[in-house]
Amino acid sequence: MEIDRLSRNNKIQKTIITIFIFILIGFDTVFQPALGQDEIQRLRREINQSKKDTNRVWIYRDLAYYYLEENLDSALYFSELGIQLSKELGFIKGEIWNLYQMALAEEFMDRFEPSISTLKQAFDLAEAQHDTLSMAKLQNALGVNLYYQSNFSEAMSNYQEALFLSEKIGYQEGISYSLNNLGVIYRKRRNFKKALEIYERSLVIKIQENDTVGIINSRYNLGLLYSYSNKFEKSLEEFSQAERLSETKGKSPNMAEIKIGRGMALYNLEHLDEAEKYFTEGFGQLKADKIYEKIAAMAYLGIIEVRSGNPEEGMKKLLNANEMLENSERLELKRLVSREMARAYEILNQPVRAVEYWKSYNILNDSINNEQKHWAIEEMQAKYEALEKDKRIQMQELALSKEKLKKKRNTIILSLLFILTLASFFIYLNRWRKNNKPKDLIQILNGKSIDFEKVNQNLLSPITNREKEIIELVEKGFTNHEIAEKLFVSENTVKTHLKNIFSKTEALNRTDLVHRLKNY
Repeated sequence: MEIDRLSRNNKIQKTIITIFIFILIGFDTVFQPALGQDEIQRLRREINQSKKDTNRVWIYRDLAYYYLEENLDSALYFSELGIQLSKELGFIKGEIWNLYQMALAEEFMDRFEPSISTLKQAFDLAEAQHDTLSMAKLQNALGVNLYYQSNFSEAMSNYQEALFLSEKIGYQEGISYSLNNLGVIYRKRRNFKKALEIYERSLVIKIQENDTVGIINSRYNLGLLYSYSNKFEKSLEEFSQAERLSETKGKSPNMAEIKIGRGMALYNLEHLDEAEKYFTEGFGQLKADKIYEKIAAMAYLGIIEVRSGNPEEGMKKLLNANEMLENSERLELKRLVSREMARAYEILNQPVRAVEYWKSYNILNDSINNEQKHWAIEEMQAKYEALEKDKRIQMQELALSKEKLKKKRNTIILSLLFILTLASFFIYLNRWRKNNKPKDLIQILNGKSIDFEKVNQNLLSPITNREKEIIELVEKGFTNHEIAEKLFVSENTVKTHLKNIFSKTEALNRTDLVHRLKNY
């Protein structure tokens, strides 16, 4: 009867819990240092002192970033100012990163389609600039957007492209971030082996880079993975390391989640008191948007209280957790709550209700297994398609290679034929010239001989003895090469002498030279 009464008053209980959560959030907000507000005030003062240049673009970008936690409309406003100023200045880099901040604000508003459109616009600019670093970051952001819409296949495709780009330029932070994102999807698809391989690779990079926050996140992800794999000792170890690192650093963005994760491992290892402590601390520190983490913590706290002899308070939490999940598609969390509800009713000796929730648990379990099989088939299909694509690419490359080889071979054959033809022509020409060379130009010029004394009387610059020798050989029809051999000089020397002779006599060619000299 008591349990039925609790069910009827469930809405009131939910309202009480919600008020309690908001009180916790408000308390946390009041006593947290207002670092974001301080930065906003500083940046707004800087705008008043800055010129309309690239520095102001970055101030707009930074204001948009800090306003993400304060006021999303303001984040949109300042990112838009940054975009407009970047366009005026032709500052592409500034435009890219103000577009990125605008996309984040749109994403936080659950306006996923405009956010994706904005990110693609930024990506196109980065691609046009061959800015691989920005392309890798934007590809990851696109993947996150798609992931929040449960479009895991497209998200994975973007993460893989981001990983490829990051590896291409050795961008270690981008590699690790892409790996973590891929690991989350593999974990959600319950491909724990692949997720473990990816998380461990990411952790190695974070350790090499001495990135404490990154190491904490990787340890947290590994802790969750081991928990889902029912390896609770390893899960506890990873969460404990993440917690110690967080305490060393002084603050971690996901400290509350780490505590809840550690509580899960402790609960499953039957350390109920210690688990309750971590669930309570984590629940109180969670941010307002961490709904599912709150539900998980509430469910575990509920079953611990039922098992510890406080069924009334415990069932309140379990019933609230169950109702908050009513319209959710988080099958694993619904399965967890159904299991703990069934156990609670068993402890309360209500077998009918226990059986009801065990049935629900089994149905959810089957759904999860079927979903897992579907994802496994989808993954196999994707691998097959990737192999087929690689095969097609290899065949195309082979065909192109053969075509290039064929063209190269044809080019070589044609070149050889051309060279042979040219060589044959010159051999024929040389033979023809030898066979048809006049032995003595005197025959052409009516048998007259050259009178060099008379010639020199008519020239401003007389013919030298060496030039006379060359003229006599030219008269007999010898080539420059043959003249050089006879006179034991170089062919260039012969050419120089001929040039001087032509200059002195004003002859146009060899025949004209002989003709002029004979007619002086």
